[in-house]
Amino acid sequence: MKPDPNRKPTKAEMRAGGMVALAALVVLGILTAIFILGGG
Repeated sequence: MKPDPNRKPTKAEMRAGGMVALAALVVLGILTAIFILGGG
């Protein structure tokens, strides 16, 4: 049985997704800073 694609995510799922997105942004920011400071 497939899960319903139109189902709204629970608060726990939304929080987990937000944490993953935030972590990705932080990592990208750090890598960008290293690249700019090291390349200059």
